Amino acid sequence: MALIGGVLMLVAVFLFFALAVGILVVIAQWKLYKKAGERGWAALIPFYSLYVLVKITWGNGWLFLLYLIPIGNLIFAIATNVKLARVFGKSGEYAVGLIFLSFVFLPMLAFGSAQYQGPDEKKSRGVIIATAVTGVVYILLMVILAATGAVAGYFDYLSGDSSYIYEDNGYSDYGGADAVEEWEEEFYDHDGYDDYDSYDDYDDGASPDDYEPMEGYDDFIKVPLTDGESTVEVPVLRSEYLTVSGSNVVSMEDGIMTSLYMTYAYGDPASVISELVDMQVESMSDMPEYYANITEDELISGDGFALQQINYDSISYDGTSYPCFDIIKCDMVDDDYVILMLTVDNSSSTEDTENLLRDACEVYGIDFEFD
Repeated sequence: MALIGGVLMLVAVFLFFALAVGILVVIAQWKLYKKAGERGWAALIPFYSLYVLVKITWGNGWLFLLYLIPIGNLIFAIATNVKLARVFGKSGEYAVGLIFLSFVFLPMLAFGSAQYQGPDEKKSRGVIIATAVTGVVYILLMVILAATGAVAGYFDYLSGDSSYIYEDNGYSDYGGADAVEEWEEEFYDHDGYDDYDSYDDYDDGASPDDYEPMEGYDDFIKVPLTDGESTVEVPVLRSEYLTVSGSNVVSMEDGIMTSLYMTYAYGDPASVISELVDMQVESMSDMPEYYANITEDELISGDGFALQQINYDSISYDGTSYPCFDIIKCDMVDDDYVILMLTVDNSSSTEDTENLLRDACEVYGIDFEFD
């Protein structure tokens, strides 16, 4: 009886601890979502909570459906934790903590000083493809195993002997491994997923024709952003590469990216920009294989706004360096902030890039010195 009582006590302690950890994680998610300008109560709703998490990390909440893919969802979950650390200005080491000790590192992220910087725009097609391929391969293997078992059972029923159906090294008579390999070769090659090298993989259905053009600027449209309580219209590049998601909008054209998100007003604009730039520079510095020669221009602030420029060299996969820069600006609109990141990527520039940049600086009220 004493032994049974001790076991029950251990079970009760474990259940109490698990419940306490679960409540702590939900509270941390609530706080984290509010930091990102989303509804905190989303943490209480299954599936919708995942939608919001993926929205603030990837920029497209519907990618949460990848969590439903068996086995492959492990890859997606790891990538989402890496992006979660990144969008709050944390390093790869912090992402490891989120993956293995989320009940410790998630509350630290939620209740600490880290601020949300907007969805991670770094290309992650490989993660999405790997998630889908792993899940489909797993399903195919399960189907092959089930079909093989059914056929083996059928022949066993007919003859009472199924030993000739398959060999010791797997179901080779059914071409299972060859079928999987052939399927993988059709979906991607091993030199870099060339068939998927397109922004179209991120198309969320938004079209620039759905929005009102900006008067006087043919290359800009006006897109409404909302935090659930208030709405503000912001100008963005008119482009087929347009992603609109509630309080966020991203658009890319001719090597220029305009990324804007709406959030609640915290601190003064100058301190907000200073903190965002510090986190951006720290994040870049942690990835020397992608960024070099990182410098910051002087912070400029005025009545209800602040901005600062980050200069750096972007290093491509073949080692070529391209001079690029980001301009991060915070504008106060009523009781909210609209955060802009204007990125110029010279690796993708065209003959229209400079004129487009001039228009962008006029639209966003940026006094940029052109050579």
